[in-house]
Amino acid sequence: MNQFDKTIIGKPEPWLIEAAAEIGFDFTGFRHETTSDFKRHVIKRHGNPAIHGRATITEADFSRIPDIVKKPDNAIVGATRKGRLYIIYAKTEPDMTYIYFEQILDSHRYRVLRGNTFYKVTRPLGMDDIKKIVTWNDKTDISGAVSVNIIEA
Repeated sequence: MNQFDKTIIGKPEPWLIEAAAEIGFDFTGFRHETTSDFKRHVIKRHGNPAIHGRATITEADFSRIPDIVKKPDNAIVGATRKGRLYIIYAKTEPDMTYIYFEQILDSHRYRVLRGNTFYKVTRPLGMDDIKKIVTWNDKTDISGAVSVNIIEA
């Protein structure tokens, strides 16, 4: 397996295309994907049970990503970090919240939403909590992003 092995997840959902359009992005023709490099990063940074306890990312958690990008509970579209654009998705369960970051790659070579990092928080989070976690170290700017609450009624 080399660094650039890719797994295609699918095309952006209509809610994501609409949210991106609000801040001037056209996601038509984009696709969601993960890479083997992404997976190695996540396991290395968030996959040690001795450090992360119940919040440890396991192999089984990666199978949740397609559902997270299609039907998250909350999302932040257009966050910036180190000059790069991101989408941040959150999927909440009764005792856990999954947070998944995708980098927006829009160039002549790539038009993809590529997995960047993935972790869990051991409690349910609302949008205000997600914003605090994402911006707590002042490295991620969400001032130009659009926040979307997608929880189905």
